[in-house]
Amino acid sequence: MSKKTIKQRIAIVAASALTAGFFSVVSSPAANAAADDFSIALVASTTGSAAANTTINSATSVGWIAATNSAGTASGTSSIAVDDQEAQTGVLTAGGQLSFLVESNTTTANGISIVVTGGTLSGITGANGTASVNGTLTTAVVAQTAATAATLIGVAKATAAAGSTMTMAAYSGTGITGTSSATNGVLLGTFTLTIAAASASDTYAESKSVINTQTPVSKGTTAAGTNAYDASGRIDNGKVGVIYYSLKDAYSAGLTSGTLSVSATGGSNVNIEDTATPGAAYSATSGFDSEAMSSTANAGYIVVTQPVSNTAGSTTVTLTLSGTVLATKTLNWSGDAASIALIPASSNSIFANGATENTTVGLSGVVYVVKDAAGNILNRTTLPTLTGATGALIGASLGTTTNTTSGILQSETAGYGTATMVIPSSTLNGAGTYKLRTTNSAGATIDSAAISATVSAGTIDSFSVSWDKASYVSGDIATVTISAFDAYKTKIHDGALATGLVSTTPSGFTAAGAACDATKKFANGIITCKYAAGNEAGSYASDIDLTTSTPQSATITVLKIPSDGSVSNADVLKSIVALIASINKQIQALQKLILKR
Repeated sequence: MSKKTIKQRIAIVAASALTAGFFSVVSSPAANAAADDFSIALVASTTGSAAANTTINSATSVGWIAATNSAGTASGTSSIAVDDQEAQTGVLTAGGQLSFLVESNTTTANGISIVVTGGTLSGITGANGTASVNGTLTTAVVAQTAATAATLIGVAKATAAAGSTMTMAAYSGTGITGTSSATNGVLLGTFTLTIAAASASDTYAESKSVINTQTPVSKGTTAAGTNAYDASGRIDNGKVGVIYYSLKDAYSAGLTSGTLSVSATGGSNVNIEDTATPGAAYSATSGFDSEAMSSTANAGYIVVTQPVSNTAGSTTVTLTLSGTVLATKTLNWSGDAASIALIPASSNSIFANGATENTTVGLSGVVYVVKDAAGNILNRTTLPTLTGATGALIGASLGTTTNTTSGILQSETAGYGTATMVIPSSTLNGAGTYKLRTTNSAGATIDSAAISATVSAGTIDSFSVSWDKASYVSGDIATVTISAFDAYKTKIHDGALATGLVSTTPSGFTAAGAACDATKKFANGIITCKYAAGNEAGSYASDIDLTTSTPQSATITVLKIPSDGSVSNADVLKSIVALIASINKQIQALQKLILKR
């Protein structure tokens, strides 16, 4: 047999990954005459008994189920070879028989051997050496008499009980001269085989199997994904649902018998792609499909079409194995785009003349939502556009750049999308309206209702100040509103900075919340600042100023904190002074009275 190259080892690992841990057909490795190795036959006997052969791919075995790792090299589906101390694992039925071949192709007179546990040996034959078997039929040796290639063939029969293991180990070396020195050499490799109970072997085991929805794919492309959990969310309009299945028994061996049947409700079509290789192409023309399980057809994809084209809906997909229900999966689709609307609470309503596309939604943001006829929020691949502009918005458009802060494509997860308003520099100012526009899958346009908005000149020309009350009791939160206007008395645009803002905290108050300074931004033409009223009654002045294009004096407002009837420190001090004065008068009067006597 052969010594594997690095490329061949990588190929075996890749094949195993694609088949979820099971061997499928791979190319036979190239021969390397200098290698010693150990092989077992996988071809099923048609007579009920294993038949050994010096050509391992012509040998037959009984009860082989599957390999469960990728340590060895598979020669198609006929045999597996190990060398370099590789440890191959697999599953064998109780009483199973495996034909084997141990080869020594070295130029020294190596002996070769096989040692089994949980089984017995029979049909031992050696070539280019003397073959011998121990009394318990668990060890066989070929002691070479010359420096020529030697072989050892035979059959290992499992005697271990179901649930335990049979091991087979092969050795090569000049120290192997008989059954008592069978291990006095280099370990070529091992096979550790779990013995399967007849009732569990090739019987569906839910805990070892996978039946899960995967990420949907576009119609006409290939199915993919092997996630061991159901994909979340609705399926986009026009896309195809995907269910991955891998059906195994309790020994993690792929099922080789039974018929997998799949049906779908609501008008959906299904198709089973019975391949363990991801990438089965879309094809589904019927609401029912079935496939027979086999050693090469026990894992694959089920593709499911949308129940009604361009319409939100759902289907229930039922998977059965020879009449027994394995799983049901409900798949939901979104419909085609049917409406687009602004989200006013999150959008700007006043835009600056000359605003350009930028990456800050706060300066020129439009937040929108596109839904299907059933009200489902859709995933979108394009930004909306602007149409129907009137008044000061004539010539306006929406930015076309997508990024993470301004032009964000709508997603079902987020529940919205964003775009930026672009306003050309012009003499237009004041009120206007516009509509948002998107398209459906047929290319038909869908417009929102007219949206009112305002365009400001872009520079603060004047401002006004108002407090929510003129008088506050101790502990009140006083709110001041600063309104800014352009030269046309239009509210300043959303996101405009409060340049030069100075707001002194009244001496009887304490600043509350964010600082009232030039970092604040206007929204709907205003900013607000808050202050907490103190405990001391009195009148306190507030001084607020803002940079404007037309000079304007600071606004001074007097705020009052009236007495609440309790005794203040000032009242106590006043009473003490009055008491001292009264006592002094009484002392003076007493002195006068004493002097008269």
